[in-house]
Amino acid sequence: MTRTELRGLRPPPWEERDRYGFINALVLTIRLVLLEPGRPFRGMPLGLGVLQPVLFAAVLAVIGAVFDWMWSLALGSAPALLGPRLGNLLRSPWFGAGQFLLSPVLVVAMVFVRAGLIHLVLRVVGGARFGFEATLRVVAYSRATRLLSIIPFCGGVLGLIWELAVTIIGIARMHGCAEWKAIVAVAIPVLLGLAVWTSWLLAMAGLALVA
Repeated sequence: MTRTELRGLRPPPWEERDRYGFINALVLTIRLVLLEPGRPFRGMPLGLGVLQPVLFAAVLAVIGAVFDWMWSLALGSAPALLGPRLGNLLRSPWFGAGQFLLSPVLVVAMVFVRAGLIHLVLRVVGGARFGFEATLRVVAYSRATRLLSIIPFCGGVLGLIWELAVTIIGIARMHGCAEWKAIVAVAIPVLLGLAVWTSWLLAMAGLALVA
């Protein structure tokens, strides 16, 4: 028996936009993920496809790009850090348009890659009771935490930390697995990413010294 056939399961408000309306469905889903992450993932059905959660992540990416652009202009740090030419580029309408166009594409790609890595590790540790859709739904809806980046200075860090926590909770609830398995599945891709990022920084630093 699949989760869709079980009683009491209901999709998040985002997937019932005909009932709540676009804005209300978006706000209600964000609020659930941020404040009660165990609730939507425990009762979320499967077998509905991945289009709706991916669309949710794409919409949030556009909203986040708007605020990122506004903060970069308001703080005015780009010219001081990157030089006047690049600072002017960041203020140009072309850069803003590029953010809107590329942000959903990049976020959707990251959602699929991250969900794939998490699901792979989850299968290795024996925690994947359901298919890839279950993991992708958690990763996509957990993107709601990235809206904390609208808070200047510390919002991005808070959003990232809370996203990891929500993803762990969501994986454990969706797959019905032990929490330690969810922690391992979420942590290993993060550690791999940090290792790759650190290696890249060291390589760039080495090239700078040689030059």
